Amino acid sequence: MPAHLLSLSDGPSIQIDKPILLIGRHEECDVQLNSKKISRLHCVVAQINDYFVVKDLGSTNGVRINGQRVAEGKLVPGDELQVGNFKYQVCGDPLGRSKEQPAVDAFKAVPPIEANQGKEEPEREDNSAD
Repeated sequence: MPAHLLSLSDGPSIQIDKPILLIGRHEECDVQLNSKKISRLHCVVAQINDYFVVKDLGSTNGVRINGQRVAEGKLVPGDELQVGNFKYQVCGDPLGRSKEQPAVDAFKAVPPIEANQGKEEPEREDNSAD
């Protein structure tokens, strides 16, 4: 299942289906939350590699991560995000991986390279003063 913000209050759940989501009351926002506690341009949620970042856009009622008001902060699955009076739980993997297919560390799959493997070290001249 794609990453989403599961509603913990009366608001709608939000699917994070774009790299950047603009959240606010304005009609041009990607996610419109109609409440007097939500600013016209309240915040953005952006995907950065394997996590999300939320940035408050100077809203009156702010953004909170796990109860702490922030101007900007990292979101990982399980975090609680509060936008104005709406509460959400961050769910799913930002990269869209399922739990059955864990992430593969590309560097662990590559065997280590031995120093000078298959090569002889060149002879060096001794340039030290006698």
